[in-house]
Amino acid sequence: MRRGKWYAIVLLLVFGSAWAQSGRRLPTERPKATTEPDETAVTLETTEVIVPVTVRDRYGRLIRGLSRYDFILYEDGVRQEITDFAVGTVPVNVVLLIDVSGSVATEINDIRLAALAFLNALGPKDRVAIIRFNHKVEEVLDWETDKLRLQRALFQLPAVGNTAFYKALSVAANKLKAVEGRRAILLFTDGVDTYDGPDQKTFAEALEAVRRAEAIVYVISKTKAIRAFLRGERSPFIFRPLDPNDFYVRLYLQVLDQAEEQLIELAEKTGGRIYFPLEQSELREAYAQIAEELSTQYILRYVPKNTARDGRFRRIRVMTGNPAYIAIAREGYYAPNR
Repeated sequence: MRRGKWYAIVLLLVFGSAWAQSGRRLPTERPKATTEPDETAVTLETTEVIVPVTVRDRYGRLIRGLSRYDFILYEDGVRQEITDFAVGTVPVNVVLLIDVSGSVATEINDIRLAALAFLNALGPKDRVAIIRFNHKVEEVLDWETDKLRLQRALFQLPAVGNTAFYKALSVAANKLKAVEGRRAILLFTDGVDTYDGPDQKTFAEALEAVRRAEAIVYVISKTKAIRAFLRGERSPFIFRPLDPNDFYVRLYLQVLDQAEEQLIELAEKTGGRIYFPLEQSELREAYAQIAEELSTQYILRYVPKNTARDGRFRRIRVMTGNPAYIAIAREGYYAPNR
């Protein structure tokens, strides 16, 4: 039985009773050419890397008021010179990537309302594109700063079908790769990919696409909420927990666990964050915290000391001078290969 079929069966088990009863270019990977003539007429090119950094204390609180001299940055273990520094002033390009498969049918209105609050918290120059996905991946709205148009687009989100999650993530990454400035993906999903079409992607392929786009991924995960549904804890329509020994329930929970691990990995490796809301108020709070983080990020730039254009992955590590602070940034970038 293909994954989409048994996934649909589990969704019916879980939700069936409910339905029945009721500014400046930031050329991170794009080289800025400089010519230095010599006897062999060799053209040397340099690459400026941008690294958005979030700093929190041991309790998870955002730290403000730092300067460039509070940061230490390494690439592949070699300390780099920070050449430019800004705080939350660089406009951000955000792809709002929303799962509209059948698994969110009972929550789609809450998703809209929370996303509206997120949009209203963005700056006037921040741009947003909206992509929805179920068994298809569709762009609802291209890059836009007009809050009214964005709000209208959010209500074009029906909930039906399977989930082409990895494909949608790859599409969002490729869209971001073509724009200048800070790049982020805000993702609402359970992370379970049930798509089996000819153009399907793997998680590894989607993660690599996001890395190449140098995007931060913020995940609002449904995984814990779904587990609560399965235990009969979060819905007035489920009067008793499902049998944990049921074959399809066990199979679904195994896939859900794997999906959650992938979502955590996606957020950690890109310098983002993952949230597990159980209530609508927690969903709104998650969106609000993401908007706040984007507005308080430190933007570091440097020119790598390693000038090889070998296309290899370079690892980045950012630290602060205060051991009580935790600097969060993406784990690296791909060097140009030509």
